[in-house]
Amino acid sequence: MRSPASDYPAFPPSSASSWPDFMAAAAQQDYLDAESGLARALQQGYSHWYVDGSLHGERPEDFPPARLDALLERMQQTGMRPIYHGNFKSPLGSDVPALAAAALHYACREVDVCARLGGAPLIVHGGGVVEPRLVADVRQAGLDQLIANLRALVAYAAPRGVEVWLENLSNYTRFHPFYYICTTPDEIATVLEQVPGLHLFFDVSHAYVNGGDPVAMFQRFHRRIVGMSFSDNNQDRDAHLPLGAGTLPFDALVAAIHTARWRGMVGFETRGGTLADSVQLLAGLRCRLDDPGDAR
Repeated sequence: MRSPASDYPAFPPSSASSWPDFMAAAAQQDYLDAESGLARALQQGYSHWYVDGSLHGERPEDFPPARLDALLERMQQTGMRPIYHGNFKSPLGSDVPALAAAALHYACREVDVCARLGGAPLIVHGGGVVEPRLVADVRQAGLDQLIANLRALVAYAAPRGVEVWLENLSNYTRFHPFYYICTTPDEIATVLEQVPGLHLFFDVSHAYVNGGDPVAMFQRFHRRIVGMSFSDNNQDRDAHLPLGAGTLPFDALVAAIHTARWRGMVGFETRGGTLADSVQLLAGLRCRLDDPGDAR
């Protein structure tokens, strides 16, 4: 495993004093092992970093007590805090009851890791179904199973000091007979209504794919949004571009954030981007709301 920050190219650090006022915290997702991810995020000035549970070596069985203790010590030394990004391949919303039950058991093991990491929040996903014929029925069965699993997971996590954050997935319309669960605004609304203790971690790039409207989705759900994941794309796929490199309307999104007086965690999954670059763009958009004549 790599861990020293000196292993990475030098990036300009970002100071929290330069962040726009809606950013209470900043997290980096960079597809690294937990130790290297902490070091890289610290180097750039993030307050949080992702532990990516979809990677080999970063799953619940890969965190024995000695590794957890070492991470806790490093967290205490640096002030960095983790977010455990649960394995998005886990089929919490499967229409096959046995698979959904296994996914719930797996997610509870992820909660146990989060609890050992000082109560790190757990990001979960709806999973997907594969169905060539009875699409509407199978998607509904998957959504129903997701709701049941999330209720059980929130109940398991709460006494362990762990919050469960549901991340919306991309609404791909061409890759059939594969379908993600919990992608549309109405699906998200149904889940949030039926799982009161659940938080929404809103991925604006996922919401933008295939003609989605992330601004309208934010306006609809902002009271349940605990944090957001920022990256850019051109609506064709979840490309994880640096902010401004695609066509996502961050100007309108920042205006909606300001109107709603929302403040929370912002995660960045921008391949090739830096925190300093992202903050500069977002802070500039935020400043224009106070001085519209500065739009240039």
